[in-house]
Amino acid sequence: MQTLTVAAAKSRWSAVLAQVEAGEEIVITRRGVPVARIVAEPTARFA
Repeated sequence: MQTLTVAAAKSRWSAVLAQVEAGEEIVITRRGVPVARIVAEPTARFA
């Protein structure tokens, strides 16, 4: 699981989505507090 700030996720959004598609789980934080968790949809895994 990777943790990113809102600003980092925003600036690298395409790379974040690619990581999620590859199976990575990403937690987005704001001021050090987790606010969202991004995971791939089970039916949306592309190979």
